[in-house]
Amino acid sequence: MFKLENNRLQVEIDEPGELYHGSRFDWTGFITQVTLDGQHTYCVPESLVPGQGSGGCGICNEFGIAEPVGYEDLAPGGYFPKIGVGLLKRPDQKPYDFFRPYEIIPFPVTVLKIPNGLKFLVEPLECNGYLFELEKTISIKENQLQIDYSLQNRGAQAIRTTEYCHNFIGINRQPVGADYKLEFLYPPQLVPADDPETQEPLLINGREISWKFKPETDFYGSMQDFFREQPHKWTLRHQPTKKAVSEESFFTPQRVALWGQGHVISPEVFIAIKVNPGERQQWSRSYTFS
Repeated sequence: MFKLENNRLQVEIDEPGELYHGSRFDWTGFITQVTLDGQHTYCVPESLVPGQGSGGCGICNEFGIAEPVGYEDLAPGGYFPKIGVGLLKRPDQKPYDFFRPYEIIPFPVTVLKIPNGLKFLVEPLECNGYLFELEKTISIKENQLQIDYSLQNRGAQAIRTTEYCHNFIGINRQPVGADYKLEFLYPPQLVPADDPETQEPLLINGREISWKFKPETDFYGSMQDFFREQPHKWTLRHQPTKKAVSEESFFTPQRVALWGQGHVISPEVFIAIKVNPGERQQWSRSYTFS
């Protein structure tokens, strides 16, 4: 495990493939805990039940949750690239399922120490014309954490997918309920869900989402109207402790969603990844813990 520390923050980051070695989330910069002023924590696991969920924890990102690169044209037994993870083997004719574990040939990763941070360099492995380099830099300054991404396409195939941070947040491990407020820069509107029970705990008032009660099962909502100007920003507040975390996304969001359970709240801001051969795409996120 790596640690970044200053006078305000302590950030714990999994060494690639050490704690998390699944086929869903990016192995690089997998942030398992953020502690403010030595006592206030912000990160929780995806599930509190060992063995359940897909292994997510804290601030971790995923490429291609619904747009797997090179999967659709691949025969069973072949490999496709999952950015930040490695080459994944397609086992059968079934559609791609992000929750399903796949056999992995991991990408080689080099980790460099830089002033106030770490740089992760993912070395490319050629796969069916796909060849790319991912560079991720995590740095801290006072009570802020910055994540910078750079994806360069060195292959013959264009890369078309999405990326987002899952943000498994539970401030001081306090349960989800009326004490939490999730604030946006705009009045959030949710797309009606196929299962209305997933939105039943959610209460929208002006620019805020709150919770009527502690959810017993998953809650989920996708925004149907949101500001596409950058930066996009959300702030999650726990009112009794007066602690908060906000994320600014320095890109034009493709989609905004919200997932969670009784112990975790996960705002998700998606970016469209469009990188032609020879091109590079760069984007950033900044978190403030207060």
